[in-house]
Amino acid sequence: MLEIKNVSKSLGKEKVLENINLTLQKGEVFGLLGRNGSGKTTLLRIIQQILLPDEGDVLFNNEPIRSHPKCKEKILYVPVRNTFFEPFTSKQLVSMMKGIYPTFDVTYANELMNRYRLPENKSYQELSTGLKKQVSLILAFASRPDVILMDEPTDGIDAVTRYDILQLMMEEVAQRETSIFITSHRLEDIERICNRVGFLDNHCLSQVMDVDEMNKEFVKIQVAYEDDVSLRIREKEIKILEHAGVFYTILLKKADEEKKAFLKSLSPRVWNELPVNLEEIFLAKFGGKRRW
Repeated sequence: MLEIKNVSKSLGKEKVLENINLTLQKGEVFGLLGRNGSGKTTLLRIIQQILLPDEGDVLFNNEPIRSHPKCKEKILYVPVRNTFFEPFTSKQLVSMMKGIYPTFDVTYANELMNRYRLPENKSYQELSTGLKKQVSLILAFASRPDVILMDEPTDGIDAVTRYDILQLMMEEVAQRETSIFITSHRLEDIERICNRVGFLDNHCLSQVMDVDEMNKEFVKIQVAYEDDVSLRIREKEIKILEHAGVFYTILLKKADEEKKAFLKSLSPRVWNELPVNLEEIFLAKFGGKRRW
């Protein structure tokens, strides 16, 4: 459905993205992960053609969006903040979106506004961060796009509102097979709703994986040794998630029998293998060499 082909982008003299390739399928929820400043928002803006790539292209249903701008009616971008909305009430925004998007479903928008008891006559700028997020997502879903690009949709909101927003996303995907491309620093949210994730690091998209496959690919090992062997472990470039005294929590690929054999050769007193979560993989990938 949506294909990113060989996309590269520099802002000024700084390289931000380099040779990004990804295909987003119908009804898929894809999570893009990376440190602050890694280029996640830039990639979303390129997909929406707010920014144009220096190299490469973005295709929607096999057509380049750059030369077929009508495709953009089917791809909607929800930024972290939307200053354009600020002077308008929810009721006015529904009317405006109906004029912009031919497929906008006013009945559905009003139904969701009522479900979440969102005020009709308060301006967007008067709403709390959580209510702004809800209004933005309702307007996005009611526009009936095929693809929604979401930049930090659950950032800065309380647990109840987060639950409502994530539930709304899952309903939309289940009922309409809407594809969602999401960036978030809330890794528990990404793990809950995404089919696949990819890591943006050193300007490149790496290690795209199925969320359900994480436990098949990685293992977390809790070990304890008689002596401090941290230096020997680091020399083998083994990723230590936590280290307290002679206790270590280590992340390994299950297939890496060589490193597992090395750890066992140090004669551990305790050895427990446990499932991993997305946050632990993120820390292992982006935590910095100081961690191991």
